[in-house]
Amino acid sequence: MGTYVVFTKLTPQGRKNLHADPDRLRVVTQQAEKLGAKVVQQYATIGQYDFVTVIEAPDNAAVQGIGAEISGLGTVKLTTFPAIKMDRFEQLLKMEPYRTEPHHWQTSFWARAVRRIGRQWVITRHVNKYCKPLTVEGRENLKDHKGGAIVIANHSSHMDSPVVLSALPERIRGKVLLAAAADKFYASRRKRHWFYSLFHSTFPVHRGGGVKQLEYPMSLLRRGWSIIIYPEGGRSKTGQIQRFKAGPAIMAMQGKVPVIPIYIEGLREVMPKGQREPRPGPVFARIGRPVSLEGVTSVSEATAMLENAMRELAGLPPHRASAPAAAAAAPAAAPAQAGGGGA
Repeated sequence: MGTYVVFTKLTPQGRKNLHADPDRLRVVTQQAEKLGAKVVQQYATIGQYDFVTVIEAPDNAAVQGIGAEISGLGTVKLTTFPAIKMDRFEQLLKMEPYRTEPHHWQTSFWARAVRRIGRQWVITRHVNKYCKPLTVEGRENLKDHKGGAIVIANHSSHMDSPVVLSALPERIRGKVLLAAAADKFYASRRKRHWFYSLFHSTFPVHRGGGVKQLEYPMSLLRRGWSIIIYPEGGRSKTGQIQRFKAGPAIMAMQGKVPVIPIYIEGLREVMPKGQREPRPGPVFARIGRPVSLEGVTSVSEATAMLENAMRELAGLPPHRASAPAAAAAAPAAAPAQAGGGGA
């Protein structure tokens, strides 16, 4: 969980609504908590802003989702900053620098050609060695799909990405990239930054890096590329589907692209979290029908739709869909709304 400081300024309409119904503050706080945030401290202030709120949230995307639920109402203006504890800040000062800028050449024609030629050596031979067999179901669900998309998959193993890439049809696989933690894959001590960008189809993302981290992936979507995201955030320790974070839904809504769900089964036995060497075993990848979020305005509702699509592929009952944001009917007294905030 990250810490964020949200500065809220009410518009004239927001101030009028709050005076008419002070309980709206509590409603917005409850809605923020439904979306995965926790309000730690909340202050009314005299000066440039009307409220200052300290919240904890899973990541920047969750914070952005909370902000998106309310900021469109026109009753508040929000300014949000990620906050770093001093001991963590001291650790960051001691860390080796790492690359945060993507290699823009990775979408060029020559890079795509080299990536396709090298896939057998970098990706396919490892999948064939450890996924015995790899069974892919549902490719027919993508026969009418064109253009960019958000590709989501459950996350239980470091082998997930090679399997997702292997499961996708070539016309999608040839124009898909995935986010990778910059401090792990793009640290200065590593001499092969280019190798990950070229052959593993990755681009660096600074953990907790703010809204700016969305600029590159959003530009890819606008150019017809697809992006692989793991909406659970981290690898599951139990193999069960964890609650989804809001990031994929936000990006799909903003990019106006469909979401392709892929459920992977068997990789937890092949290479569970904490195990360094894979052991061969059967793996199944089920591709669902693309999910359109067109017309959906609530981030929580969109996130629930994606999670339920994944649960359906896994043969699990759906969670109750989140009701459209209560805040959509409430004027943003918004300190609790806690602003906007990263793949």
